Amino acid sequence: MAYFRPRGRSWDATSPASPDELPDSIKIRETRPGEGKTFTELAALAMEGHGDFDDREAMYETVDAAGPFTSQFGAGRFVFLVAEHTPTARIVGACSSIPPLSVLGGMERDGADPVSLAATAMAYAKLRVLAVADDCRRQGIASALITRAMAIHREHRAFLMYGQFTAGNAALARFYRRHGFTIHAPGEPVILPGSSRYRDVGASPLPGEQMFSRSI
Repeated sequence: MAYFRPRGRSWDATSPASPDELPDSIKIRETRPGEGKTFTELAALAMEGHGDFDDREAMYETVDAAGPFTSQFGAGRFVFLVAEHTPTARIVGACSSIPPLSVLGGMERDGADPVSLAATAMAYAKLRVLAVADDCRRQGIASALITRAMAIHREHRAFLMYGQFTAGNAALARFYRRHGFTIHAPGEPVILPGSSRYRDVGASPLPGEQMFSRSI
């Protein structure tokens, strides 16, 4: 699976942190069928300079198929959100957060039982896409998208969100820290805590990246 990461120029550290501070003309909502092309075009902003966007077609088709979506492990919610400029119906922001698929794949290869896989899929959410159109930044849109995503995952019993960005990107570190995330050292994994029924697992960054995580 490809990794989708927010870019440092997508948000400013002085942007409002609360969706309540959004302009009245911006609405945060889940995607609708037919919005796959626009969603993936915005997602591509987050991928610039980070290799091939090899999940673009799959993401396009999933958004157009309409939700809600759950993982193959029987739990865990895929969340696709957009920010809409309501006077023009233009989509100006996109956010995707998913179960920890790479972690789940590793667990499955290691012989994890279905209960452990389902519990892990439900408990953790990975932020994969967070992008805002160039001309609509510094309006709190990214903050509103990530806040709504965390709320949806919390409603579906997830308790931790994590993601990754290019190591040393001070602007993104400030953004995520301001939203309550712990910024991990470059190369340091995020430990997804287990329970008496299943073990801890780690989510590791790619070379040149660092992770962020927080309870939700």
